[in-house]
Amino acid sequence: MYDCPGCGGNLKFDIPTQRLLCSYCNNDYDPYQITKDKDGEEQKDFEATIFTCPQCGGEIMSTDTTAAGFCSFCGASTILTSRVSREKKPNFIIPFQKTKDDCKREYQKLMRRFIYAPNAIKDPDRINGFRGIYMPYWVYYFSQRTNLKLKGSTSTRKGDYVYTKHYNLNGELNAYYKGINFDGSSSFSDAISESIAPYDVKHMKEFTPSILSGFYADTNDLGKDLYSYDAKKLANDETWKLVKSEKEFSKHGVSQPKDLSGAFNTKEESADLAMFPVWFMSYKNGDRVAYATINGQTGKIFADLPVSISKYLLGALIMSVPIFFLLNAFLTIIPTSLVVLVAFIAAVVGIVYACELSKIASRELDEDDKGKQEAKRLAEKRKEEKEREAARAAGIEEPAQKKKKSKMPNNVEAKTGKSFKMPAFLMFIIILCLSVPVLGAVYISALAFGNAAVCGVSLIVVVIAHFVGASAFKKIDAKKGLPTTLWVIIAEIIACFVSLFDLVKDVYYYGVAILMLVTIGVVLIDIISSYNLLATRKIPQFDYQGGDDNA
Repeated sequence: MYDCPGCGGNLKFDIPTQRLLCSYCNNDYDPYQITKDKDGEEQKDFEATIFTCPQCGGEIMSTDTTAAGFCSFCGASTILTSRVSREKKPNFIIPFQKTKDDCKREYQKLMRRFIYAPNAIKDPDRINGFRGIYMPYWVYYFSQRTNLKLKGSTSTRKGDYVYTKHYNLNGELNAYYKGINFDGSSSFSDAISESIAPYDVKHMKEFTPSILSGFYADTNDLGKDLYSYDAKKLANDETWKLVKSEKEFSKHGVSQPKDLSGAFNTKEESADLAMFPVWFMSYKNGDRVAYATINGQTGKIFADLPVSISKYLLGALIMSVPIFFLLNAFLTIIPTSLVVLVAFIAAVVGIVYACELSKIASRELDEDDKGKQEAKRLAEKRKEEKEREAARAAGIEEPAQKKKKSKMPNNVEAKTGKSFKMPAFLMFIIILCLSVPVLGAVYISALAFGNAAVCGVSLIVVVIAHFVGASAFKKIDAKKGLPTTLWVIIAEIIACFVSLFDLVKDVYYYGVAILMLVTIGVVLIDIISSYNLLATRKIPQFDYQGGDDNA
């Protein structure tokens, strides 16, 4: 806690003035002029209060001695246990530029556009739960100074001959990248941190603990080496874009070298630990948690947005009425063709379902988060070390250590590209629109090869989709039972039987079509609930052991 020199009150960092403000006497002070004897500028660390959630193990630190009664990471309403700790001082900090009111307005704008969102996440009381947290980031600096030696070629055709000219392209490169940044906390999802990027590092300031006053900060637990390769790759890719856009290089067909780092002489000059501002809100739903985060400097927002199944069904019902009359006005489908049409739609829905399950399995296993993968690896390493220490203490012969292949080596690019999460109702509309131009082809195929053949192909597609989905289904703890595509397979088998024996009565075809539509509806509802799993996350479990050796 920082005391006001005038009245002894508590000083808080004020975003509009970018100064420390006393809530009692309204005096304001320069953050760099207010320090504690315990964490003066000459020291390399500072005193902080660490709050730990007893439910998930998440840690946040503060220069104050009180914290809100809920955990930012798991959304649990609980009393956070605290301890005093000395933390490694970051090199730089970007102070908050966006206020809590700015943050709430951006979130409300997003909610107005997302009409299918559950009412719970629009609750004004929940919106008031935004918390300002400084997240740790590694900031990398790269230099590229060399005499470029590249290859190029151009080709022209004359009659039956193609003439190719090869060029040696030379130039001088002098580039410097300041501030390529990646988050340094395993508690902060790589996908979220990329979604609210970028930060303007030109506004970084020298770190002083007083700027944290009134806010919280996440603890750093990832080393700088984890993202060094990715940062270098970003620098190389950006330089290559500029090089190939140069007029002299582009007109001579410059070819990309296999090793950009070697061609550009890319060197990592240094890496600093910095604190960047994030407005953070978590809302808990059962055993899942969803996040809303806003860049505290630019106001860029990211939010996990689940879909209300009741709102979706109501919207689908309203949309189905005009679609029904529109199709009825322009299309006349005989019962046998109706079965073929519904079988085709079932195959498409099965494919969408399998893709959705694959995405969820990847998220649940943290395959899209390099930081969490590294945190798991470190936790396993610490566990093995403790087991070996316990064995040595008990006089037990230490077993030979098994070498494990790392799932996420440091020299592999992180799978943290921005992902587009499509709402289920929009997915349904796209499927419908894509289906219309294919209906003619399906109808012609039915005439040429028979309805049973088309239904058979649709059945094979659904079976393949089912087994692909089932493989992902097993990896998802939140999914129980069997994939709902099983019911579609049963309906498809009945459709094949009816089409194969060419039954006379139309009632059989209408009955099969209705049965398949019902199973498709079941799968669509499951797709929405599956999407809600993708739009929320497992309640995290942390195993912090201080920072890292580079922190």
